[in-house]
Amino acid sequence: MGKSFLRSQALFSAIALPMFVLTSQAAIAEECRVQLHNNSSFKIREVRMSHVGKDSWGENLVDDIKDKTVWQGQSVNLEFEDNENQCEYDMKIVDEQKNHDEHRINICNGSDFEITDN
Repeated sequence: MGKSFLRSQALFSAIALPMFVLTSQAAIAEECRVQLHNNSSFKIREVRMSHVGKDSWGENLVDDIKDKTVWQGQSVNLEFEDNENQCEYDMKIVDEQKNHDEHRINICNGSDFEITDN
């Protein structure tokens, strides 16, 4: 009976531990908000975020906005999920001509960012 009980406990631990880790990681993820001010002469069609040093970009945050465009002079609130609790991100801006620019931002120092022609 002792061996059977230990085997049951080991099986429970093997199942419960990964479930705890998955639950803990989901609890760490938080929603980040950035207010983007388009004070440029172009329309913004894409805004994508990436952790600094990563080669891949997140989803297009402009897809959630009416007309899927940030118009000249418009300010919008963008939301994305952060599951690494970092302050610094790379932000990729793509205009209507598919030109793009990348900016390093720190969301811990504020969440308002202005895009200009300069």
